[in-house]
Amino acid sequence: MRARDIGITIGSLPIGKFNAITDVPGVKVGHVTLNEGESIRTGVTAILPHDDIWKRRYFGAAHTIHGNGEATGIARINQAGWIESPILLTNTLSVGAVHDGVVRYIVKRYPNDNIILPIVAECYDGGLNDISGLHVKPEHAIEAIEKAASGPVAEGCVGGGTGMRCYGFKAGIGTASRVLPEDIGGWTVGVLVNSNGGRRHQLRIDGVPVGKALTDDQVKPGRDGSFIIVIATDAPLSHRQLKQVAMRATHGLARTGTPSTDSSGEFVIAFSTANVFPGNTESGTFQIDMVVNRRLSSLFQAAIEATEEAVINSMTMATTMTGRNGRTMPAIPLDRLRQVMRQYGR
Repeated sequence: MRARDIGITIGSLPIGKFNAITDVPGVKVGHVTLNEGESIRTGVTAILPHDDIWKRRYFGAAHTIHGNGEATGIARINQAGWIESPILLTNTLSVGAVHDGVVRYIVKRYPNDNIILPIVAECYDGGLNDISGLHVKPEHAIEAIEKAASGPVAEGCVGGGTGMRCYGFKAGIGTASRVLPEDIGGWTVGVLVNSNGGRRHQLRIDGVPVGKALTDDQVKPGRDGSFIIVIATDAPLSHRQLKQVAMRATHGLARTGTPSTDSSGEFVIAFSTANVFPGNTESGTFQIDMVVNRRLSSLFQAAIEATEEAVINSMTMATTMTGRNGRTMPAIPLDRLRQVMRQYGR
């Protein structure tokens, strides 16, 4: 069940039709889930800004909250100011295979193009997954891209989130969205996260210290992991403005409890679907629409709220999983969660 299905409402802004990153028109998400035998618990998630991002590039920006991890292509995003690749999420040791898959996908479609810098971000799933078995192959990345669709997004133990855990509970992929009222722009902000960090006692939901109350089924904490956050919007934002929006994801993540530790890696990738970079123009220039800065604050709030709710959804939608070496990661107990939230008037 999603957070709102059990009465948890994060923030005050309205949500989109699907309460997902796909509420931003044109954005699609696809998963390939590898949940096989006793120890394969991994996969790939693909986020497509639109069907032909290689030829119709969008403004983009990337922000590193704490860099103990890997997200390929983000230096290119911040140098060029645009997104030119699908965004792929997978496990730490499969970055190379997924990167290879994206290159193969683009080269097959555009055989004359040979400078391709895919965006691939990782989280470590070795607690539940036989990560050294290198089970993710290039074809899984291609399949995730080809499966990408609009509409509702599968969450929890799917795709790149299959083997992830968060705040001592099973987690994975989560998503949420916000739609600004028409009088302040009417734009949509959608967020998708891969949640894989935090300790049980740190967990806060809508300000409630639930992690300190939910002490049953404690598992031995491992090293702090990572959070990957992808933000999409149809607001016409420049690279600089998207960078500011990406930075606000830090606040949404912090509201869930994590301090972002030395051993964690948190990367944020943001893009706007409102303006398309032309390959070239006869005049050598092109015009864009851009939000005035005084309208940014509401977009910041939307990104913060959607990030927080996406992290919570990544846990409430996950199920208990047993994986490598018989290790079990429990799902967050929804009935107990409801009780704790009610105790605090939520």
